[in-house]
Amino acid sequence: MKPNFRKCMIWLHTYSGLLIGWLLFAIFVTGTLSYFNPEISQWMKPELGSNKSSDKLLNQSLTLLNKQSNDSERWQINLPTQRNNQFVISWFIPGEKRAKRFSKVLDSETYKEISVRDSNGGNFFRTFHYTLELRQFGGRYIAGIVAMVMLIGVFTGIFTHRRFFKDFFTIRLNKLMKTLTDTHAVMGVITIPFCFVISFSALLIYISIYVPFSAQHHFDNGYRDLNKQVSTSLPKVISSNIAVEPIKDLMPIVNTVKKHWPEKSAIKSIVYERPFDSNGRIIVYRNPLISLSNKEEVLAFNAQSGDQLAPIEAERTARKIRRIFYGIHEAHFATPMLRWLLFFMGVASCILIASGLIIWLKKRLDKVKKRHFGHLLVERLNIAGIAGLLLAITSYFYANRIIPINIESRAELEVSVFLIVWLICLIYSFLRPALKAWADIMLVTGLALSLLPLIDFLIEKNWLVNALVNQNMAYIGFNLALLISGGVCLKVYSWLKGINRKNKNAVSQFKNKEEAVC
Repeated sequence: MKPNFRKCMIWLHTYSGLLIGWLLFAIFVTGTLSYFNPEISQWMKPELGSNKSSDKLLNQSLTLLNKQSNDSERWQINLPTQRNNQFVISWFIPGEKRAKRFSKVLDSETYKEISVRDSNGGNFFRTFHYTLELRQFGGRYIAGIVAMVMLIGVFTGIFTHRRFFKDFFTIRLNKLMKTLTDTHAVMGVITIPFCFVISFSALLIYISIYVPFSAQHHFDNGYRDLNKQVSTSLPKVISSNIAVEPIKDLMPIVNTVKKHWPEKSAIKSIVYERPFDSNGRIIVYRNPLISLSNKEEVLAFNAQSGDQLAPIEAERTARKIRRIFYGIHEAHFATPMLRWLLFFMGVASCILIASGLIIWLKKRLDKVKKRHFGHLLVERLNIAGIAGLLLAITSYFYANRIIPINIESRAELEVSVFLIVWLICLIYSFLRPALKAWADIMLVTGLALSLLPLIDFLIEKNWLVNALVNQNMAYIGFNLALLISGGVCLKVYSWLKGINRKNKNAVSQFKNKEEAVC
């Protein structure tokens, strides 16, 4: 029974990985990049410069908001943080169905409005990670299926690779297949806990969508009503119909906040509800600390008296558990060192998936004398799904710099460039021999990534100079990451070129032997 059971596990591991491997690779690559979502967004919106938070920004923001409109029902101040350099003030005007939002992005030193390019920034990778750009076509459900199959792959992989310690300390470099197999096994051992937690938490986050039957049975609007029932929030502000002038000094409230949150730059944002009403309320949001839950910490105050209001009620245990897994999945709690560790675990997972796809094809090609369409399809999907995705991501960064700033729907055009280049890579993979297609795409990707920091500098020198002067490590670090990534891609190209040269020599020697025999 044991050999048969293990063979079943190997078969399940092999074909479950193959069926969703390319989607899984795309999800893990974009998810791994999402660990540095704010940092990527900083680089993709260089006009923001290096804004820094301080308490003096708050009162100045109130003054600016007071000049906008007397009809505002809510003001919002988003302060720059260590990871996000956006300083934004927003005001909301009541509309027929819902309030209309207006906003200004400001310079934290001059308080002048900054014209910022329209771009999704790093948030594109976060949303693509779980929607696959198929928001209206079941993208979340597809991502959920992929997460479930990944869990199957994790458990069946444990049965497939039983010799954990031996596999972990074994890397054979003499042959390509042995190297790939050993790399796959090592990455599998390293990433078992990571892949399990990421996949399981992904399912738990959207459990009410994936298993909606109970919610639909008990609530009229299904899981949306369920979420309202189990989530807690501050009560809605009721207008007193007594007009007042908005307060102009937030420092008394800020001093009270500092007693509760003593850390530096604790305030992330402030919302002023009904600023022209005597029942106006001010809500202060805290910058995320080392907490697993993604529940935001808030303090609420009466705007006129400055008295602290009752806190939000504690959520139910089930909701707390979901929020903890949400926090674990997105890792907003992580310190820089831990975030880098999670990033490298994500990279290791991507290597695990990519090597598994290549191993599947290579093993089957070695056993057959004549290829069929299935082999061709897998071979070309490997090229487009792995190398093509990397080039598509690179093109997304180029689109951010090359597309004119004032063009309409600019953010959508950046995404379109990503998708079009990915499609071109798929078509190109069918037009060239497999090894040459691999090498060509990796060469273009490597050169593009390596040249991008130079192109960025030539477009506007002040961006890099400003980052160096203000020690903006997010901007500087992203440029360094581009250079390192480009170097890795060029190294892979060099390796592929060497394999191609060996294959040519082998074919040439075989032909010479045939001619000699004749």
